[in-house]
Amino acid sequence: MINSSFRLKIVTPTRIFEREIKHIRLKDETGFFGIMKSHADFLTILLPSLGYYTDINDREVFLGVDGGILSVGGGVITLTSRGMFESEDAEKLSEIIENTILKRDKTELSFSEMLKGIERAFIEKTIEFGRGR
Repeated sequence: MINSSFRLKIVTPTRIFEREIKHIRLKDETGFFGIMKSHADFLTILLPSLGYYTDINDREVFLGVDGGILSVGGGVITLTSRGMFESEDAEKLSEIIENTILKRDKTELSFSEMLKGIERAFIEKTIEFGRGR
């Protein structure tokens, strides 16, 4: 049998990892698309969506992709994303995504509030300086 697998390299802000796969299906602005071994060089912007890949043992692994860039070149697919979640169990993947995004949203809200406080203090100090205090 001919080897039909290829390398998937996944890059997120917190880690880089690789998988050996046979097929991947993801979504860009034109819709869902699939890639198999020997695909032509390709570059696209991914939408936040669910997709999947088939691993070398013919198992489907579901992916939650938080947008990003996908490139195909030299027989390697590189997926770069703010966040990428995977599981063989779609229900478990849903829980992972929900918990991670909820935690991230709370952190981002807290950070945003902190920045607003810094901006407010800076403006107040600038006004005081302008008045010659």
